Amino acid sequence: MGMTIRKGSWNKGPDLAFAINKRVADAKRKYGQDAVINACLGTLADDDGNIIALASVYKRLDEMDRKVIASYAPIEGEEDYRRLVVESLFGSYKPKAYISAISTPGGTGAIRSAIFSYVDRGDPVVCHDYYWSPYKKICEEFERDFKTYEFFDKAYRFNIEAFKNEVNKNLKNKDRLAVLINSPGNNPSGYSLSDDEWDLLIGFLREKARDKAKRITLIVDVAYIEFAGDGDEQKRFFEKFTDLPDNLMVVVCYSMSKSHTAYGLRSGAAIGISSSKENIEEFEASISLTARCNWSNGTHAAQRILIDLEREENKGEYLKELEDIRLMLEQRADEFVRRAKDKSLTMIPYFGGFFTFVPTDRAFEISESLEGENIFTIPSDKGIRVAICSVSLDKIPHLVSRLAYYVNKTCKNF
Repeated sequence: MGMTIRKGSWNKGPDLAFAINKRVADAKRKYGQDAVINACLGTLADDDGNIIALASVYKRLDEMDRKVIASYAPIEGEEDYRRLVVESLFGSYKPKAYISAISTPGGTGAIRSAIFSYVDRGDPVVCHDYYWSPYKKICEEFERDFKTYEFFDKAYRFNIEAFKNEVNKNLKNKDRLAVLINSPGNNPSGYSLSDDEWDLLIGFLREKARDKAKRITLIVDVAYIEFAGDGDEQKRFFEKFTDLPDNLMVVVCYSMSKSHTAYGLRSGAAIGISSSKENIEEFEASISLTARCNWSNGTHAAQRILIDLEREENKGEYLKELEDIRLMLEQRADEFVRRAKDKSLTMIPYFGGFFTFVPTDRAFEISESLEGENIFTIPSDKGIRVAICSVSLDKIPHLVSRLAYYVNKTCKNF
């Protein structure tokens, strides 16, 4: 007889990615670093397989006064942090709207807060069917109704009709709905919605918001945005959140984990966007109260690091390092895509982010076979997620070759 309530005991096993990553560590100890390909966990690694920690970030942590590190940050986050998150995230594409940022522990905290605050028990959260698994778990914990639609059509482009159908179906008998989008650099697929696809999505939500009895929230997870394009071009879609109907709210979920290699520092923000000042005041109150009741406040040191890095005299140091790791990831992705094409290996179109994705209905069988060769990936019902962020350039050809061997049984020249 167990003691936890039902919702506290529905998770019957460890997180798949972290369980596989433990086997990666075991294999490295047994066979050596060079004999193992770790395409499992979503952290940037250098060509020697070591996690990348930007010097510009961690130098500031090393030099920071311990009293600052030890102290509480304001519940809503430092004022300068909140302002700089908005400025650095949107760049030159800041929407014309009322905007506010509230500190959260990573992007996960922002997603969790948005789902809790903007849909109620039994309300639908509509998401593409290629998604990060904690989305569903968060909804299950809060008893929100997690719904999915086919993300891609047969040409592997955003399936706008499937999206419309799912929203229509779930709004029919509900007055409140959230749409959850992970783009650019979708996890697990590497796909990014184009400007035209964003226009279709937002145009449709504007249309549904004509019914003023409906409350619609668009939650946008942009964890991989700094690795999904050159410069700031991948941020252009933010401008489309200008002059939205009062009953269409946007919450952007920001994270320092990827952009600042600060996975363990747990710092991010929920950024509310609305044409209504009242909506933003409500956003600030609700997300701050949620913070107080769950994690109290964010990591003070991480907020101070971002504040210092955004100073004009320091910004270039960080941006140079960011550009270097962007280029490293781009080279790995280009090599993967080129080799996949040579081997006739079908993959979801890659636009950016830490992952590529190979669709197959034999993912678990294939991943097990690959693991027998010390190649570690993440299988799912849709296919195989490949964390190119942690695979050195020289190992990409062998990785693709073995993937193609198992996925395409008839492929030659291996």
